[in-house]
Amino acid sequence: MQVKKIPVSLYYYISFALMPIFGLLQTKVLTTILSPSAFGEIHILLPVLAWTVLIGGLGTPQYVIRFYSRTGLIAYREGLFISVATIIAIGMVIFVIFSFFKPAFGELKTSYRMLLLFLFAALTQQVVAHLQALLRVMERHVLYNAVAIVTKLLLVAGVVIGVIWWAKSPVEGYLAGATVAYVILFIGVIPFVKTNKIWKAGIPSPKTITKIISYGFPMVCIGLMGDLLPNLNRYVIVAELDTSAVAKYVVGGMIAGLCFQTLYEPLNTILHPPAFRAWEKGNKVQTRQIISKYLNMYIIVGIIVCGLSIRFEDILLNVIASSNYRMPAGSFSILIVSNFILGIYRFTSIHYYLERNTLELGLIFFLSVIVNFFAAIVLIGRIGLLGAVSSVFFGVIVLFTAVWLRARKNLGISLMPRYYLVAVIAALGLVLVPTLSAWSVYSPLRWLDAAVSLSFAACAAFALLNVFNRNFIYMIAK
Repeated sequence: MQVKKIPVSLYYYISFALMPIFGLLQTKVLTTILSPSAFGEIHILLPVLAWTVLIGGLGTPQYVIRFYSRTGLIAYREGLFISVATIIAIGMVIFVIFSFFKPAFGELKTSYRMLLLFLFAALTQQVVAHLQALLRVMERHVLYNAVAIVTKLLLVAGVVIGVIWWAKSPVEGYLAGATVAYVILFIGVIPFVKTNKIWKAGIPSPKTITKIISYGFPMVCIGLMGDLLPNLNRYVIVAELDTSAVAKYVVGGMIAGLCFQTLYEPLNTILHPPAFRAWEKGNKVQTRQIISKYLNMYIIVGIIVCGLSIRFEDILLNVIASSNYRMPAGSFSILIVSNFILGIYRFTSIHYYLERNTLELGLIFFLSVIVNFFAAIVLIGRIGLLGAVSSVFFGVIVLFTAVWLRARKNLGISLMPRYYLVAVIAALGLVLVPTLSAWSVYSPLRWLDAAVSLSFAACAAFALLNVFNRNFIYMIAK
């Protein structure tokens, strides 16, 4: 009897499913042991760390994936050298800026020790990113996903132990814990990698450097713009309000993002291979049908998720943090709608990658970031956190509108609004029907309300998707 092999995709689905859970666990622990102010301080520094790793990497992990089949370990070693050298250069620039200006962000006071820990965290994170890229192109699928899961577990343990151990400076504790976690991971993986050359970095030629920059620069720009859109507001918030307000904004944004990320990520993972295959074969009609199908499915379910998430705001907040992180009335609803629209953008922007026109996408992203930032400057000082989430909404609307108009012109995506109307009615029912024992999450009535609401939403989504799938197949056949 022949034993069936486990599909490679299953390892990735398991890994993708566990990552948000570990992230939620880390957030829950940190919001429990830290004050909102201290939690906000950490999340003032984290975007800068992410930007440093992204810019310093110059897209080299993607370069390794793209060119490993041609040059083997040379692509990995050259990419590692360039990324490490670039991050060190960025660290030196930050050091000079700090020496002259000594910037402070609200209650967060920077120091030379913090800068050194910051640099170590960025370097070790970049090294692990290259290691994961190498495992992926070597087709070590089990090890790759095991590394992804263990990395997240070590990171959770490291930062929690770090902020407890370094209680006087949680930011430094977080950076130290993250650095130690990445070092342990890298050393632990070495025996499982069938090469002893992963330690070594190769000095690239000027031609290779030019090639890496030209390949990675567009990806870095789009990644940076995508990260700036929701995160740049944090620095306006801390300037106008305080780090506690940053903490509330971060937690609210995390909840709203996960509500839709868990919906559009699997759908995008499923649709990408057939959509790209159809496009490469010159079958534009089939590409349009594939994208239209999954986009409509996302919108139908996403509208219902909007209503359900708004009704469950108190429960969702207490799962991740506590009522101390509650945002002003209406703020969470705006974040939910913004992230729902951002999910639609994920589908409509696919045509830019199909046509390899990432420059235009980067310019649209830049415009949306500018709109978001200036709206934040105008609004946050006047209406607080409500202004922060409103500015994100304006930026997302600019991004979505521009990308949608181009997608309609280039692909002619088909929408089926009659299903949206039914979904909107269901969502409004979830929002407008009075909630039993709202913000009393330990009340039996609250959980009775939650069970009934969830059952209603699941039944409505299932029924709508059933009818939609039948009619969509008929429409294609016709």
